Amino acid sequence: MNPTKTAYMVYYQDISGSGYQWSEQALTRELGQKIVDAGATVERRVLAIPADRSYITVEPDQTAGSYTAGLRQKYITALVLAGVYVLLYVAAWCVIGGMKRRTGQT
Repeated sequence: MNPTKTAYMVYYQDISGSGYQWSEQALTRELGQKIVDAGATVERRVLAIPADRSYITVEPDQTAGSYTAGLRQKYITALVLAGVYVLLYVAAWCVIGGMKRRTGQT
C-alpha cells in the first residue's frame, strides 16, 4: 500500500571551503556514477536568503529576479491548468445533467 521510490542523488560541494552545497537527482545509479567519475566542474550562482539564514543555488545566468519570475510562471501555469480542469469538469457535469433531463431520466 505504500510504494517506495529510490532516488539517486549527486552532491556537489564548493571547493573554496565556504560550505556551499548543491545536489542533483540522477535517473539511475549508473548515470550518477558517471557524473561522479567525470569529475566535471559545475558553476552555480548562490542566492542568500537572509531571513532564513540559508541559500539556494541557481544556474550562473540567473538572478534573483529571473529565478522568482520562473517560479511565478510555474505556479501560475499550475493554477491555470487546475482552473481549466475544474471548468471542464463542471461543463461535463452540466452537459450530462442536461442530457438526462431531455431524455427524462432522473
